[in-house]
Amino acid sequence: MSIRPFSSLEKKILRNIIEKSGWQNKGIIDNNLRYSMKKDKTLLFTIKHPIVLPLHLNIPFEVAFFRVSLAFKFWNLSQKMSMIILDLMKKLKSLSSQISMKHDLPIKGKESSILNMMNSIIPDKIIDENERAWLNRIRVSLMNKRDQFKALNKEKVKAIVEILKLSGLEPTFKQPWELCKGLPKIRTSETLFFSNDELYDEFFILEKGGYFTYFKDLMYNKFYIRSSFDSYTPCILNDVLNDVSDFKIETLAKNWIMFARLILNSLIEIIDTGNINQNELVQFKPEKELNSNNFESDNNFPFSALHYESIISKQLFPIHNDLFNTPPTNFEVIKTLNHYTNAEELIKNYNFKEATNLLNESLIVFNKNRQSKIVVSILLLLRKIASNLSQHDIAINYLQNALNTAKSGYVPIEYIVNIHYGLGKTFFQIKDYNKALDHFNVIIKFLENEKVSLNKEEFSGMAYLYIGLINLEQNNVSESKRNFRKSLDLGNNCIKVKLKYYLLRARYFKDKGQNYLSQAQKLMKLGINSVGLVFNNNKYQNILIDLVLELTEFYLHYHIDSKKANYLLTRIKNEVTFDKKELTGMHKALKWNLLMSNYYSLFEKNNEKSKYYLKQSEILRAQLKNIGVLN
Repeated sequence: MSIRPFSSLEKKILRNIIEKSGWQNKGIIDNNLRYSMKKDKTLLFTIKHPIVLPLHLNIPFEVAFFRVSLAFKFWNLSQKMSMIILDLMKKLKSLSSQISMKHDLPIKGKESSILNMMNSIIPDKIIDENERAWLNRIRVSLMNKRDQFKALNKEKVKAIVEILKLSGLEPTFKQPWELCKGLPKIRTSETLFFSNDELYDEFFILEKGGYFTYFKDLMYNKFYIRSSFDSYTPCILNDVLNDVSDFKIETLAKNWIMFARLILNSLIEIIDTGNINQNELVQFKPEKELNSNNFESDNNFPFSALHYESIISKQLFPIHNDLFNTPPTNFEVIKTLNHYTNAEELIKNYNFKEATNLLNESLIVFNKNRQSKIVVSILLLLRKIASNLSQHDIAINYLQNALNTAKSGYVPIEYIVNIHYGLGKTFFQIKDYNKALDHFNVIIKFLENEKVSLNKEEFSGMAYLYIGLINLEQNNVSESKRNFRKSLDLGNNCIKVKLKYYLLRARYFKDKGQNYLSQAQKLMKLGINSVGLVFNNNKYQNILIDLVLELTEFYLHYHIDSKKANYLLTRIKNEVTFDKKELTGMHKALKWNLLMSNYYSLFEKNNEKSKYYLKQSEILRAQLKNIGVLN
């Protein structure tokens, strides 16, 4: 059964009923009784209770402000529903007048300091400005003027974290539904979240600028309730009252949380004592109904200041909790995460030295905070840099350190398999086959009976492939056949493994000399024919290009066939765009240009075109040398 939207007359009647009772739909600073309505008959009432200081200021200033909201949705604006609404407004208004919280802040003798700081930080008031916009201007001012006051140091943050734990709020990877789309970039490294395992949201959000946000939600008898508080004053109070021994900002946080929870109980009592027929109401999803732009006027649900900032931000970013094995409890950790993301960008731009410095700096912080998952991630990135620069010994050192860290038990098996795979490949490249074999065998044992999120067929298939190649190098032909068969069987479910099987086996025979070239050709053709000359699949495109380039080289230099060579080179030219911002793309472009030069030199006898492609290859080679990946 669908809900019939409000008619114009119904909206007018309801608005008159509500506003005659003293409620306004403007969310301005001085309005403490607010309401909002949607055409689909969603209605909410919000009470604001500010905590102020006994000081005369020309600008509004609140130590903290509590907001409680009650939202519901109904079928029809019947006489019975109108009576329910009137009763709720009466009781909420009564609650507003009864809310009281005593604050004995030791500000005596500090009045002048507080006034000076307030006048410096709090922006001028704009008449009838929405409170959310006003708070956002304060947040921007606090961020721009951080140097003017003492930020919450590590000891203060630690004390706040301990108080939150005692209040039942632990550091968390969870995100409030109102922030599910992400945060403005600067806030991702300046925001700590604390929550619990309850069904509905209860969060304390601690921001680096000293901004406190708390809210506790509850769905009760089809009413959605939120009790919350916000405070932009912790750093200000901490600065001014820093030398007052009995002032503790963490105690304020604890008391405010207790008070907000008590108010929630008062809202539950209001619902219980009302003569409300549940059939008059509709169950609704708060994230859909409350977080929308369809309210008739201001949306007065008490969202966090971060929510408003996210709404007006041009771009939102996810919070990279996936790199932590335990939720962060200090700002140093989440700030250092920027080193990791910045290093990723530097690597893409081939600035390996600066990326290495950033990653090594971040290792110190993450090791100190026992964040082993990101420590392993960093070591894998450092190994990637070393491998690009052909520094195999350094790459092995990073991987072995990563493996030692992974033994802590707090690192997912995907990471451990990646480490062993990296070690196996690197030892294979430097022809230390026994050590390579050890690591590939570990992968197979790990994955035999393990159900993990990574691609089991791919890692197992690649491990069997390398073991088979090692068997050949060690003249163990029967074992190589057995392992190759296992690799190819897995390759039937993973094209990447299948193509790699044909590529690496073809290269093996190619390196053995003239007598084995026909076997190399057969494998290259089988690999290409297994998928066709289709280059649009990113999962295996690079391997297919390698196969085609290898076969082209074969037709140019060994089994001379200019038509087939030209056909393959032209297909690549027409269908592949080499990404010359990536090392892989640069290497492939280099080889393609060299083959094109050879083709025009050997078969077309076109020196001009041959020289053109040779020059292009020289440009790429110079770039790779400049980066440091070619000697």
